[in-house]
Amino acid sequence: MNSQYKHQRIKTYMERKHKKLVEEAYNLKYTDHEQSDVLTFEALQLDSKLKFLQF
Repeated sequence: MNSQYKHQRIKTYMERKHKKLVEEAYNLKYTDHEQSDVLTFEALQLDSKLKFLQF
């Protein structure tokens, strides 16, 4: 497994995870504010990691 393929797999995984966290945070925004804030924070952390992985 070469490093470019590995990099692409990690990037794809993180993008999917980021999308899921954003959707969950949005869905919880009106019901559970604390959980929504935690998911939003995790999504922001993943976003910064994704920007780091950009070529």
